[in-house]
Amino acid sequence: MLNRNIAIAHKDYDTRGGGEVFCRRLAETIDAPLYVGRRNQANEPDDETLDIREIPLSRLDKWMIDRGGLTRTAAYALRWQAAAGDLAEYDTIISSGNEPLWYVPPDQQTVIAYTHSTPRFMYDLYNETMDFDGVMGRLATLFNTAQRTVYESNVNRPDLWVANSDLVARRIERYWSVPKDQIQTVYPPVDTHNYSPDDAETQDVYLHLGRLVEAKRVDEIIEAFNGLDATLLIAGDGDDRDRLERMAGPNIKFCGFVNEPRKRELYSRAKALIYSPLNEDFGMVPIEALAAGTPVIGVEDGFTQFQIQHGENGLLYDRGTRALREAVQEFEREGVAWTESEIAAWASRWFSVERFKREMEQAIEEAQQRAAVSTPWDRDEPEAGDQGVELAYADGGSDE
Repeated sequence: MLNRNIAIAHKDYDTRGGGEVFCRRLAETIDAPLYVGRRNQANEPDDETLDIREIPLSRLDKWMIDRGGLTRTAAYALRWQAAAGDLAEYDTIISSGNEPLWYVPPDQQTVIAYTHSTPRFMYDLYNETMDFDGVMGRLATLFNTAQRTVYESNVNRPDLWVANSDLVARRIERYWSVPKDQIQTVYPPVDTHNYSPDDAETQDVYLHLGRLVEAKRVDEIIEAFNGLDATLLIAGDGDDRDRLERMAGPNIKFCGFVNEPRKRELYSRAKALIYSPLNEDFGMVPIEALAAGTPVIGVEDGFTQFQIQHGENGLLYDRGTRALREAVQEFEREGVAWTESEIAAWASRWFSVERFKREMEQAIEEAQQRAAVSTPWDRDEPEAGDQGVELAYADGGSDE
């Protein structure tokens, strides 16, 4: 039976990203408090039932976290260990993200590590982002080696690893040497029930939605559409927005940050979503679009390549401006095989909130069973001859 004395430990709650959506849904599912590092109440949902608690952070800790890089890593390594005073009282802890893995649990506490990805720049994006030439490149390589060595000695504590995608499960196995039988995959909860092909009439526009940051590779999309006779709407905000707006031609419109009603309308209005992130670990945006019955033209990279059934609910393309342009042109000529309702039904089947709740509760129950301490005499019936030994001790241990 599921033990309900559970807390969630999440890296931060200072943005509105996929990790925060996951934690909110998980907290609702199991009615658990949410412990976080940095929080920004302006970005928290208007939900009085969500119990968010900040781990103890000094002004110095917050300054180190805000600086990023090595100082941020050092601050979290220290402070999540110090959080033991708050977290140790719970029977089960579910960590979200990598920073809470510094927490050292009591020996009989159940620990589940829900992993959105292994640290990107230390592992799967290492070769994409590292400059190995020159003195600075060598120093960066040495730093990453040291960081991996220190970090990997601190992540082998969970009773069960839960990955947000099959690709991330592979990363956990490869980079952290975790056996397959200690890893499960539970897809994040997507509000598929909130999206519908009927939210708006489909128009002759394409859509990109997401944060405007380098890892999303929005510049590649803009370069492709600058050479197309097609309208592209870009919804979202981020550090790259000014640069991207300077790149964009007149057929590309920036919508800025959009609220939920506007997002639903844009998904349903677009003829297709364009998606090109670098080695995405999961990606909620394509699933939301599919739930609205909108096909996805996505890069054959990361978990995106598995979400898209080529020719059926979208098209895949090799990374690059020319390949994306050709994929859009193919979509204009041929479209996709599935209807809007078939696309929406597929998304709901695999990525609904209901499925997440069911599978997450199963994972918690399994982890709690794994963590339970038992002895041979708790598990087994007495073997032949055991009764005689027991009687001998009962009689004083001697026949004399």
